[in-house]
Amino acid sequence: MPDVTPFWISLRVAIISTIIVTILGIVISRWLYKRHGFIARLLESMIVLPIVLPPTVMGFILLIVFSPRSIIGSFFTDILHLPVVFTLTGAVLASIIVSFPLMYQHTVQGFRSIDNKMLNTARTMGASERKIFFEIILPLSKRPILSGIMMSFARAIGEFGATLMVAGYIPNKTNTLPLEIYFLVEQGKENQAWLWVLVLVAFAVTVIGTINVLNKDVYREVR
Repeated sequence: MPDVTPFWISLRVAIISTIIVTILGIVISRWLYKRHGFIARLLESMIVLPIVLPPTVMGFILLIVFSPRSIIGSFFTDILHLPVVFTLTGAVLASIIVSFPLMYQHTVQGFRSIDNKMLNTARTMGASERKIFFEIILPLSKRPILSGIMMSFARAIGEFGATLMVAGYIPNKTNTLPLEIYFLVEQGKENQAWLWVLVLVAFAVTVIGTINVLNKDVYREVR
């Protein structure tokens, strides 16, 4: 019977990071989707930067920023009592950083795809911006948001480079599935590694298939 601890650690990290990413994605997308100035473009560039940078580079940056010797790292360690480096918190933080761009891109595109005429009509009828957002924009963007959540979850559960740099490989503590696969192969335990590889592949296929089902109407319209 294989040790399922890496699976539960990965699941825990992915769930926590996805909840945080979902909230941040919706809030930041709401603030940025109507803005097109230089500051907005700069912020968007910073948000999607983790997609372009190698995960190990992001991990190195996080390692420096959240080191106990840095101001931010000491704040997390001494004030919040949440040390980041070589902890599960570090694994969650790494997953948030690398998965957030996916959530943001899906959500902001969903918001921007809504017809402005509909929103302006609601305004002329006296609807507040808050009411428009929660009763029109959010319901109409549910498919992009759900797609973003699933992609973010999949990205979080498959994160390797940044997690290894920040959280390290500590058995029964930070050994997520991707890290477990790497070290099993390094130890020559390829048969055990195959089990987790198949689990991740099956999960990825499920996510992609579900997103395709969610967007099947969109594909029909394009055709």
